[in-house]
Amino acid sequence: MKYWFTPESFHLAASTLSPLRWRLLAWSLFAFILFLILQAQIKFATPNFLVWVALFILFSALQALVLASFIFFFQILPSDSAKTRYWFQLYRVIEWCETLLFALLLPLPTLSFIYALLSVNGITLF
Repeated sequence: MKYWFTPESFHLAASTLSPLRWRLLAWSLFAFILFLILQAQIKFATPNFLVWVALFILFSALQALVLASFIFFFQILPSDSAKTRYWFQLYRVIEWCETLLFALLLPLPTLSFIYALLSVNGITLF
């Protein structure tokens, strides 16, 4: 059976994106600080556009943080350097758990922002 997401496919993606990991972490920190500054400026009579910009900044910071952590987790697969069969099997179980976790986490900030955008504007999906 062929899977869409495997530890090896995630490792390949993380290796490809590896030079961006520190930039993503820096962007995430900058965006969180910018969000906090905007949040302090938002009062009761704030235009909706400014609220949506603040929310977009927050969710893009979350997305950058998740992507950076994905790169850090999958940059090196511990099972590649396992010396015994026991450690290889243990590392593979952990890598598959991380794969399942990141298969859910990677699209989550973007999907949450889209859901917030649709639900606040009164658009119902179901």
